[in-house]
Amino acid sequence: MRKSATFLLPAFALLALAACKREDTTPVAPAVTAAAPATMQAPAPATVATAVGVSESPAPGEHTTFDAKAFAGSFSNEGVEVTFAADGTYTLSTQAADASTGTWSLEPDARHVRLDPNAKSEDDRVYELVDNDQLKAVNGTQVLRRAGSAQ
Repeated sequence: MRKSATFLLPAFALLALAACKREDTTPVAPAVTAAAPATMQAPAPATVATAVGVSESPAPGEHTTFDAKAFAGSFSNEGVEVTFAADGTYTLSTQAADASTGTWSLEPDARHVRLDPNAKSEDDRVYELVDNDQLKAVNGTQVLRRAGSAQ
């Protein structure tokens, strides 16, 4: 046991000396730095991810000068009548089929109205807003006029 103590004693002494840190008493002058002129950088443009399958069109009358309440009403021609409600719903009646219901929205260009039927077996219909009293089907020659307007 005495042999191991003679070997361990110098090892502990070396460890104790290594652990002691001598402080430097010489004062250090602060470094002089010149401030660089501040430069203004424009923030990076925000990236907006477009959700797939989501319509970009505003709700009827939202964020546009389009007045959904003033637009609401019935438009028809021979055989077809569409009644638009200010809440964004519609009813389409034809002589050949049962009435169809769904929602309508103003397209982003604010010149077209899209009819989205509740029955997903039916295709959407898009009409151009010719004026306050007339709609024209985008995919054909069908023209609907407001009920009570001059034809």
